[in-house]
Amino acid sequence: MSAFQHLDGMVALLSEVYEINERIMCGDICSAKSAIASTRMKKLLHHYHEALHEDGAVKVSLQAYAAAGGWVGITYSYELSDGFEVAGSQVPRRV
Repeated sequence: MSAFQHLDGMVALLSEVYEINERIMCGDICSAKSAIASTRMKKLLHHYHEALHEDGAVKVSLQAYAAAGGWVGITYSYELSDGFEVAGSQVPRRV
C-alpha cells in the first residue's frame, strides 16, 4: 500500500488558503466571507483549477466556503488520469 499525495497544484492551493486563514487570525482580513467574496479568491480558484488540469487531473471542482470558527475552507474533487477520484474538504489553519 502506498501513501497518497495530492497533486502539486492542490498542495499549493491548500498553502494559499492556509495563508488566508493566517491573515484572518491576525486581523488583516476581517472575515471568511469577505475573503471568499474577494476577487483574489476567485483568481486563486481559477488559477489552481487550471494548474490541476496541467498536472493531469480531470473533472476538477474547487469551491471555497466559510467554515465553522470563521475560517476559509476548500471543498474539492478531481479525477486522476488512472481513474482514481479524489474528493474532500479541508480547512488548512494553524491549531
